[in-house]
Amino acid sequence: MYELLVLGMLMSRDMSGYKLRNVLGSALVPRRKLSNGVMYPLLSKLADEGEIIYIEEPKDPRNKKLARITEAGKTHFYELMQQPVPDNARNESIYRFKFRGLFAVDTKEQRQILQDYANKVQEDLNIYKDVHQHLLQLLTANESNTAAIHAGIRSIELSITICQAKQTWITKYLVEIQNKEQKNDSKN
Repeated sequence: MYELLVLGMLMSRDMSGYKLRNVLGSALVPRRKLSNGVMYPLLSKLADEGEIIYIEEPKDPRNKKLARITEAGKTHFYELMQQPVPDNARNESIYRFKFRGLFAVDTKEQRQILQDYANKVQEDLNIYKDVHQHLLQLLTANESNTAAIHAGIRSIELSITICQAKQTWITKYLVEIQNKEQKNDSKN
């Protein structure tokens, strides 16, 4: 799972393991710090598979090594970007990893990834709205545990708001892609 983000980040520039670890941690949902015990075995695996190489930073007096993606790594990155996102607890992180790599794929692929995510968000939103409606019905049925029902309603409302914010973000991103395509078409 982490390979996608690491290779995607290396599509933009060479990076140190330290920098990659910070980027990876910030892209996880929920955000967390990754240990060297996770990051460096991953980098070693990618190097062993010929997907990255290490180069020395010429301007660094400490001879810091940077990871650089190879052609094999680029091929693997494109394959990972095209794979469907599994419907499991990690799907939000995987989508976030794909979003970080969108700059490196064509607009058709960008739109497909965003549309897949939009479908997942809409599915979640529909479920949250159904639960919200059910909880409201429990309130009107004079259930005895109204404090717990109110807490459940607040929690579901947060989930609904998050889904709506995601939908707004997706729509904005798709409009940007469309505008970019139109601009490129008008140049040709």
